[in-house]
Amino acid sequence: MSEAIENLSAILVTLRNKLLVIAAVLLTGVVVSFNFTGPLIERMKIDLLPEGAKLVYVSPLEVMMLQLKLSIIIGLLITLPIIAFYAYRAISRKYSIKIPVSIGKGQFFFLSISVVIMFILGVAYSYFLMLPLFLKFLYLDAESSGVTATYSIFKFISFIATTTAIFGLVFELPIVLTFLTRNGFVKYSTLVTYRKHIYVLAMFVAALVTPGADVFSQMMVAVPMVIFFEISMVIVRVIGVKNKVSKTDSSLS
Repeated sequence: MSEAIENLSAILVTLRNKLLVIAAVLLTGVVVSFNFTGPLIERMKIDLLPEGAKLVYVSPLEVMMLQLKLSIIIGLLITLPIIAFYAYRAISRKYSIKIPVSIGKGQFFFLSISVVIMFILGVAYSYFLMLPLFLKFLYLDAESSGVTATYSIFKFISFIATTTAIFGLVFELPIVLTFLTRNGFVKYSTLVTYRKHIYVLAMFVAALVTPGADVFSQMMVAVPMVIFFEISMVIVRVIGVKNKVSKTDSSLS
């Protein structure tokens, strides 16, 4: 009994220490990035606000709350690698007998570089390609109806920031799914089985981040997510086939 209590106490202390590290990194990211949110908002307004549209604020604290939200998003993005690392260590230790997990220094370096590159590509796709077309379409649609486009600065910038962050993470899917399947955490057959559920999840996420309730807005966000998931599935399948072939060749030799 005392041994079980000691083990539980050790687990709680370890968990507390990890949560303190995560909270410290998150708080640091929020505080540091808060100083840069003003120029960031101005840059988003210049780059993505359609010509003729206007931004307004409807409450005295709206701009400050927007800056806080942006800094929290940045802080969370900075904290995610630490959370992923802690989760990986916890899972690999728990299933170390069943799942052979090993990452060399070279693989870790390549994985880190790939994660950064794919995130930048996702951000660039969202910010420079999808959002300008999407926001311009919404503005022209409103203008054709004789409506003056006046956006809340909080909702407009929040939509841009949230969508950009989400697509940065969506572009990580090939790396994440490849890593999970190669190390035995998830099977390709499981992803196939729950494919429809993932489609529904993509629509749910799109409904949360899009400013309007129309289906077109949601599809503009959800369809790229689904496409990139399918690209990830193809990559996982190809790598899985290569692994089977290499194992067969080694067994024959």
